[in-house]
Parts: sequence; structure tokens; C-alpha cells
Amino acid sequence: MRTPVTLLSASAAVLTAYGYLFGQWADLHDQRFGLLDVTREWIARPLGLGEDFGPLGLMLLLVAAGYAAAAGRALGELYPLAALVVIAHLLPPTAGLVPLGWVAVLALIGFLLARGTALLPARYRWTGQLAQLVLALNAVALADFVPDLSAAAAFFPLFVAGQLLHTNRAGLLPAWACGLLIAAALAVVAIADRVVPELDGWWYPLAATYAMLLGAVAFLLAGPTADRIAANPVVRWLAERVWWLIPLYAAVGHPLADLLPHPAGILVAVAGVGLLAEGCHRASRLLTQRTKEAV
Repeated sequence: MRTPVTLLSASAAVLTAYGYLFGQWADLHDQRFGLLDVTREWIARPLGLGEDFGPLGLMLLLVAAGYAAAAGRALGELYPLAALVVIAHLLPPTAGLVPLGWVAVLALIGFLLARGTALLPARYRWTGQLAQLVLALNAVALADFVPDLSAAAAFFPLFVAGQLLHTNRAGLLPAWACGLLIAAALAVVAIADRVVPELDGWWYPLAATYAMLLGAVAFLLAGPTADRIAANPVVRWLAERVWWLIPLYAAVGHPLADLLPHPAGILVAVAGVGLLAEGCHRASRLLTQRTKEAV
């Protein structure tokens, strides 16, 4: 089932680019664009989606990653990316330089937890996924002490939802039980929306509902048309580089967009982010390969 993972990941790359590169840059510079205004007024607001589809893109990516993790796929490039994000966060000069880097760290934690869950007997793997939801809920409960951790943990149920969809597709969990556990995942997001101040007013539970529904449709109804779209070189490129693209949108894209007037600045930013993501992707794959050979 690589096709749905590819489509969801590529969609995440596009939605987050629109939200965190184009939309966020426009807000930071108090710029008004017709496309942005129309999209916000006639699509985003009626659907209850904030931040120009950026969070929806992150959630779609986490659903796809959760499914891939439960399927046993390894994502070696998350290790160097997460390490770079943590180092940048710990060093005072670079703290806050990669505002979306937490997504890679969250996904890496999810992959490790999914690997542990896979050690359980097949018929009881859902208990490991339920335990992950409980872990996320406990992290959310720390909102008064570690608000950044709680805000990130609010997105983790999407990763668990992806695992649940795979468990159902593998015949290890009936549809009704999968539905109940996904509802529990949404409940964790809803609780986080109430107790984490950083999430207040953005309607993340609604975005999470859309992401889980879209993920379910993608995995349950994939067919020849989806296969053809996923085979497109551009779609595959976006899906394979999405983990590097997302943290670079703001960290690199915004400074590049400031170099020239709009729209030239945005085009330069897109090209620069794409080139850097390509380089990082290749370097991380080479590093992973060399590490495996050394071991």
C-alpha cells in the first residue's frame, strides 16, 4: 500500500508549502494577495481550517507515517533530521531556527514506538496503539509545565490513527474496533484543544477529523487512478523529500522570499527550499547507507 502513503505525503508537502511558506510569509510581512484572501474566505473558513491548511498537511503526513511504520517500513532519514533539530533547539544561537522541526522528532518517536508495538502478538497489537494514545494524553496533561511538549503531543494521535488503519487493513482489527480507537484518538486531540493554550482557537480537532477521514479514504479506496497519480515523478519527488521540505519552508524559505519582490521572491524561495531538500535527502540516504555498511 505504498500508493496512499505517497499521495498523502505529497499532499502534505503541498499544503504545508502553501500554509507555512506562502501564507505565513504573507502574514509576517502584512501582505495581501487575492488568491490567499479568496482561499481563506471561501474554503478555509467555511471548513474551519486555520493557518492556511498547514496543520492539515502535517496531520496527513503523520497519518501516512503511522501507516508506513505499522507496515514495517523504515525511514532512516528521520534519524539525522531529528538529530539536527534537537541540536539546533539546544544551542542558544539556533534555538527556534527550525520551527517545524518537531514534526520529524515526533515521527521518529512514533516509528520507535510502532517498532515496539510490532513485537506484540498480532491479535494484541491494538493494545500497543492504545497505550500510545494514553502516552500522548499524559503528555497533553503536562500543558501547564511543558507547553511545547503538550502542543506537539496533540498531533501524535494522527500517527496512531495511521497505525490503526494498517492494523485494520491487515485483518488484525475489526472495523468497529478500529473506528472506536480512532474516535479515542480524536478525543485526545479535542482534550488538547481545551487544555493547551497554544492550540486555542485553531480548531485542530476539526482538522484532525478531516485528516483521519482522508487517510481512511486513501487507504481503503486506493485504485488504478491513484496508482497512476502516485507514479508521477513530481508526486514521488514531493513524497520522498517531504520530511526535509517541511522544516525548510520557514527556516530557509522565508529569508529567501525576502530577497526579491513578490512573486519573484516566493519563486526563489520555492526553488531554494527544493534544492536544499534534495541535497539533504541525498546526504541522509548516503549517511544511512554508510551506517548500515559499517554495522
